[in-house]
Amino acid sequence: MNFSDFRKSIESPEPAYLLVTDQDYLKRKVYEYCQNQVEEEVRVFNWTVLDLEKDSAAELINVAKTLPWMGPLRWIYVRNADSAKDQLGEYLSNPSPSTVLILELKRRPPKWSKLPTIELSSRTDPVRWLMSKAKKEGFQMDRPAAETLVELVGENYQQFEAELEKQFLWNWETRQISVDSVLRMTLHVREHDVFNLINAIARRDAANALRVLQRLLTSGMTVPQIGSMLYWSFRRVLVASEMLDQGRSFQSVLSELKLWSYKGKEKEIRECPYEVLVQILNRLRETDRLAKTTGAEAGDYLVRVVVDTCSLKSI
Repeated sequence: MNFSDFRKSIESPEPAYLLVTDQDYLKRKVYEYCQNQVEEEVRVFNWTVLDLEKDSAAELINVAKTLPWMGPLRWIYVRNADSAKDQLGEYLSNPSPSTVLILELKRRPPKWSKLPTIELSSRTDPVRWLMSKAKKEGFQMDRPAAETLVELVGENYQQFEAELEKQFLWNWETRQISVDSVLRMTLHVREHDVFNLINAIARRDAANALRVLQRLLTSGMTVPQIGSMLYWSFRRVLVASEMLDQGRSFQSVLSELKLWSYKGKEKEIRECPYEVLVQILNRLRETDRLAKTTGAEAGDYLVRVVVDTCSLKSI
């Protein structure tokens, strides 16, 4: 079901929903909508937020089985539910009818296929979504402007909302959003794309990483600039791996090193061989050396580094 279907179902809610998405935009909309189902004065009793990377499944089940107080339903929003799929199976086979559980997941387990699932449809056209969103706010956004914003930002609906807010303020009098205004107001595209590149590599998404890399190069960012950002990121991954080996918690490592691109990637970091990380860093240093001696060759070499890093290919 999409978000609209979910809102309709809340008239007579199911005891459990799966929220399967990597879009922070959809997570935030579902979170806020669920929170608003509980009167503010009784939220301390009937609204609970848990993160199963920090909290235990036993605690979640205990709260879910507790009767609501001064209200008809208890609502529980659960982040990183993937971490406790096995422990939650028994509860979900016979959930409490007085609790509504929202389980935020990266992917839906096959054994939970019958549970209602909230998703941002893969068929959603981001260009049409932007144009429709602008129209609802009383603005006219032409297709080239929407296509330009998608090209600059990527398919990130939370970022779309932030960029549209800028456009609404900038074009308040004309109510027209053009390609020119999109280019004028999207001031931090390069910085955002550097983060997108690092995030794509963290997900080992070579196709998207190469698209972002090409966009950065086309925008005028140099190979040494991109290489230095990647070097900085993977140097921290190497340090994170060493800290995890020393027994540090994953959350404390993320917080100390500010490795937010790798949130939820503890397994990947632990499984990434030390020698491969060292090799990635060495190849990025070689990219920098080549850039100072052979411009075109350095760009081609950086492409190979990105592809090999996404596949953790050792050469």
